[in-house]
Amino acid sequence: ADLQNNIQKGKLHMLSILRNDWNRMMQQKIYMLVAIGLTLCSVVLAVILTNKLESKINIAVVGPKVSMVQTAGLDITWLNEMPARSSLVKNRYDAVIQKDATGRYQISTIKSEKIRQRLQLILDGKVQEGAGLIQGRKIGTNIMGYMLMFLLMQGTLYARLFAEDKEKHMLERIAVSPIAFHKYLLGHIVFVWGLIALPSFLVILGADMLGVAVGFTLLQYAFLIGVLSFLSTCFAICLNSFFCNADTANMAANSIIVLSSVLAGSFYDMGDGNTWFGHLLYFLPQKDFVYFIEHLENNMVNYKAMISILYVIMCSTLFIIVGVTKTKKDYIYHRS
Repeated sequence: ADLQNNIQKGKLHMLSILRNDWNRMMQQKIYMLVAIGLTLCSVVLAVILTNKLESKINIAVVGPKVSMVQTAGLDITWLNEMPARSSLVKNRYDAVIQKDATGRYQISTIKSEKIRQRLQLILDGKVQEGAGLIQGRKIGTNIMGYMLMFLLMQGTLYARLFAEDKEKHMLERIAVSPIAFHKYLLGHIVFVWGLIALPSFLVILGADMLGVAVGFTLLQYAFLIGVLSFLSTCFAICLNSFFCNADTANMAANSIIVLSSVLAGSFYDMGDGNTWFGHLLYFLPQKDFVYFIEHLENNMVNYKAMISILYVIMCSTLFIIVGVTKTKKDYIYHRS
C-alpha cells in the first residue's frame, strides 16, 4: 500500500522499494528461513566432510591384488572388470587403475593431472606413502563450494518479488508515472543482494566465533560472499526479465544453477580441464569462482586466478545489463 501511494504521488525512493520488499518478504518469511537453514547446513556439512575426507583418495584397481598399490592414505577397491566411466563422473572413484598389454599400469581419472602423476609415482615404487601426497580441498574452499549453489538459488527465490510486480502489472504503473525507473530496479537489486549476503556472512561469523576453523579470514569471506551474492542477484534479475511468471522463472533458474554448479565442481573437484569438455566448463562463472577460491586459500593467487574472479564479476555485470535493458525495453522503450 505504501508503494502504491508513492507511485500515485510520483515519489518513489530506493528506501521505499527496500521497505516494501522487506514487508512483503516478512509475509513469506518461510522462504528466508529455509534459505538460511540450507546455508547453515552447507557450512556444517563442509566442515564435517573436510575433516573426514581431507587426506583420502578413492582408487579402483582392476585385476588381482598387488602389494605395490597397497599404500597408506589410499582407499582401494579391487574390481574384476573395468567400471563404467560414469563412476568417475559421479565421484565414486577418484581414479581407476588397470594394467595394459605391456604390463604397465594405466590410470584413468577426470581429476587433475597432478593426481595422475602422483599415483604413477606410487605405482612405480618411488613413493611408499600415499597420505599427504594427494591433498583434498581445504576447509574454506569446501565451505564456499557447498554454499555456492545455495547462494545462487537464493537469488531467484528473493527476486520473485520483482516477478510478482510484473505479474500484478505494477511495472506498467511505474513506467507511466513520473518516477525514475532505474531507482525501482536498483532498489530490488540492493534488496536481493543484501538478503543473500548478510545472513550468509552472519552464519560464517557465528561459526568463527564458536571456534570452528573456517579457512578464510572474515574479510576474505565478506569479499567472496559479496561477489557470489552479486552473481546470484544479477542472474536472477536477468532471468526474471524474460519470464512473466515467478514460478516458471524459479524452476528454470534452479535447473540451470544445479546442473551448472555440479559440473563446475562446487561440491567436489571435477579436474583441471584437461579435456575439451573440461575447457568448456571454464565458461561457467562457478568454475572460475571455485578456481579462484582454491588458489586464494593456498596463497597461490596468480594472474590466472585474478582473471577468473574478474570473469565472475564481468558475467554478473553482463547479466544485470541484459536484465535491465530487457525490462526497460518491455516497459519504457516499448511504451514510447
